[in-house]
Amino acid sequence: MFIFYVQGGGLGHLTRVDRLIKTLKLPEKEIVIMTPSVFTGYFPNYKFILLEWTSSANDWSQHIESLILTTQVTQFYVDTFPLGLKGELCAVFRKFPKLKYVYISRILKWETYLKAHISEVNIQFDATILLEPLYESHLTWINNQSKLTKKIALQLDHRASVKYSEEPYVLVVHSGGTADVVKLCERAVQDYKNEEHIIIVVFTQVELSVDNANVVVHRSKFPVSQYYEHALKIYTAGGFNSVFELNEFREKHIIMAFDKLYDDQEFRIKNLD
Repeated sequence: MFIFYVQGGGLGHLTRVDRLIKTLKLPEKEIVIMTPSVFTGYFPNYKFILLEWTSSANDWSQHIESLILTTQVTQFYVDTFPLGLKGELCAVFRKFPKLKYVYISRILKWETYLKAHISEVNIQFDATILLEPLYESHLTWINNQSKLTKKIALQLDHRASVKYSEEPYVLVVHSGGTADVVKLCERAVQDYKNEEHIIIVVFTQVELSVDNANVVVHRSKFPVSQYYEHALKIYTAGGFNSVFELNEFREKHIIMAFDKLYDDQEFRIKNLD
């Protein structure tokens, strides 16, 4: 079995892992994903083991160890946080040093992340997958802790292009949190305040009420990429998946970088190819 340890509550973490599984052509029936995400329902092809957000690092470690002990593990994939979100993987690495671990790397505020995880662990990843440019310090750590590194271009979903409306429209696409979605909406409304014939269509996963007759909000609709081609503009945050999937629409992609604990969205935007 291929175990994917996917920490983080956003829809983006599962979306990225789903794309990686498809890109690597791993057998879906042999995938087990451990995650606290509430968005597992969008990915019915996989088996999920749910974690509780409120659990301690020790509880998470024990859940992972229990799964490994009861599963014939081919590879153990670690998404984004190489030592875990709370350092919970350190105990796992010590207990199962011979397991084949694969690190799925994404931009991290590396020094900030390391300061939160004082525990030292001698982990040797079997491989690290590089999905985007990283901090030099992060990349140096990877080269020291991984047998090999490989750059992988994720496979995009191929969906037929659909017009959301015959009327001209712009999109605001962001799963959450609510404050960030509101900021994106405010930016779009401001940009189009003098063009009332253009509707602003918001796709999100959070409860949202916008007091503007020109704004239409859709909640819990996924994916929405089929509407991109015919949109005049597309407003998103600077998260990994949004930037990746909108690369071909760069000229009409409006990106707002939000301050996240570990994700450096400004760094990502500055390092676009």
